[in-house]
Amino acid sequence: MGKKLLLRFLVLAIGLVVMNMVYQFFFFENDLKQYSPEILEVWKQQQKNDVLYFAESSNMNVRDTDLVKKSISELTDDLLPKLRIGAVNKPATHAGIYKHWIKNMRAPYPKGIVVTLNLRSFGADWRHSDLESALQASVAMLKPYPALINRFLLALNAFDNKTAEIRAQEMLREWEETQFHFPFKVPYPTVRLWDNAMANGSFTKPDGTWDMDKITLACHYVKSYAFQIERNNPRLKDFDEIVRFCQEHHIRLVFNLLAENTEYAQQYVGKELVQIMRYNRNLLVKRYQNKPWIKVVDNLELLNGLDFSDQNWTTEHYGYEGRLKIAKQLAKAF
Repeated sequence: MGKKLLLRFLVLAIGLVVMNMVYQFFFFENDLKQYSPEILEVWKQQQKNDVLYFAESSNMNVRDTDLVKKSISELTDDLLPKLRIGAVNKPATHAGIYKHWIKNMRAPYPKGIVVTLNLRSFGADWRHSDLESALQASVAMLKPYPALINRFLLALNAFDNKTAEIRAQEMLREWEETQFHFPFKVPYPTVRLWDNAMANGSFTKPDGTWDMDKITLACHYVKSYAFQIERNNPRLKDFDEIVRFCQEHHIRLVFNLLAENTEYAQQYVGKELVQIMRYNRNLLVKRYQNKPWIKVVDNLELLNGLDFSDQNWTTEHYGYEGRLKIAKQLAKAF
C-alpha cells in the first residue's frame, strides 16, 4: 500500500512538472503580456541599458507647457553619457511592486538600479488605496512559485484582492486609532483629529465664508503626510527586500527620495507637518545610507512650491525645471 501511494505521488509530481513545462513553453509569455506586461518591459530594458530606473508616475509626468518633455530618467541619461539608463514606469506603484520586478530580472543583472523612494507611499491613504488590488494582480504571476501555480492562484483571485470598501475601512481605522509618538509636539494625536480640525473652517475668505479649496488642500496634506514610519510598516519591509536582493547580487542601488511640496505643507498646515516629513525622511536616510552599495539621493526639500505641476493636490509631479533639478542630483550619485 505504501509503495502504491508513493508511486502515485511520483506520477502526480512528474505530471505537474511536465504540465508546468508545457505551460511555460506555450502559454506563459502570452499570460505575462496580459497580466504582468511590466516584467516584459524590464527584460527588454535590461538588454539595452546599464541602469534600470523603477518609478511611478513621477518619472513620466510632464506639463503641457513644458518645452522639454523628457522624463527624469531620460534627463539623467543625458547627463551621464557613459551610462545607458532605461525606465519601467507604472502609475501608483510602490516598493511592494518594484520588489517583484527586481527579483524577476534576468541575469546578467544591470550595473545599477534606481528606485523611487516615495514618502507618501508609506502612509495609510496609499497603502490602503483602492488601486492596490489591481497592482497586486499585476505581480501575481511573478511570485516565487512554479508558473502554472501562479496562474492558477491568479485565476482564483488568491492574492491581496480586498474590496475598495474594505480598504477604505482599514484606512479610516488607521487614521482614527493610530497615535503619534514623535520626539516633538504635534497639534493632535491622530490623523482623524487633525483632519477634523483643519476641516472646521481653518481658512476663510474676506467675507467670512469658509475657503473650501484651501481647506480641502490642507486636509489632504494632513492625510498624505501626517504619519510615523514604524518598524511594522509593510513598505519598509518591501524596501528592505530590495536592499537584500541587490546586496546578494552585487547590484549598485540608488534610492531616489522624491521631492515633496514642503513649502505648501507649511503654508496650509504648519511647521509641525514639515517636521513630521523631515522626521520620516531622516529615518529612511539613516536606515539605508550607511551601506557601501546604496546611495540615497535626498530630494525631499529640493524644489519650491511652483516646481510642482499639481498646485491643488499632493503629488510628485514636476515641471521641466523640477525634473531637471532631480536628474542632476541623481547624476551625482553615479
